Amino acid sequence: MNEALAHRSGRFVLLRELAPADLDRAAEMWGDSGATRYLTADPMSRQMAKDTIESAVRCAASPQRRTYHLGVAQHDDNALIGSVAVNLEGRSSAYVHSFILHPRARNLSLAGAEAAQLTAAFCFQELGLHRFWCMCREDNTRARRLYLSLGIQQQGLFREVDFKEGRWHNHLIFDWLAPHWESRRKPPPQRRIRDTVATHTNRLLHQ
Repeated sequence: MNEALAHRSGRFVLLRELAPADLDRAAEMWGDSGATRYLTADPMSRQMAKDTIESAVRCAASPQRRTYHLGVAQHDDNALIGSVAVNLEGRSSAYVHSFILHPRARNLSLAGAEAAQLTAAFCFQELGLHRFWCMCREDNTRARRLYLSLGIQQQGLFREVDFKEGRWHNHLIFDWLAPHWESRRKPPPQRRIRDTVATHTNRLLHQ
């Protein structure tokens, strides 16, 4: 089993470092034209996948690390089913990109949503960032719905970013700020709920 360091763990998936043992699954996933359809990059060859993993391992060992190319793995068996890259920009921001899931991953929709949430937690809690931004192709409606459902806000559009399937594609720009993320992940204070109930009860008693 791959024992690479796990940064974040959820119910369905965990976010961890990539490792040489991931090569077979990574090459299958990154080389799948369907899985990489909405990425700006083309499908990878096995050698390209090997080079990418080796680069990720080198970055993980660097004391001045600025790039985190992480794996998304199934929680029960640690098998690789996805990946995401986080590139630090300045001291408080990052560009999150190349988010990909294997099309035959179990619980694909749930795994995708949880992987995105774990990536946000990694950026804001572990890296201590104030902001991250990401893009998705304009016709990638699934990614767009996911980002908006999590609270990631659409900020703009990059025109004709990449040429695929015989035409140019626009990409939508999204970002998320740490205070907004914190406000969405924390439940309302319990006292506020009790106060609301008490106010409503008093109104009923004095009608």
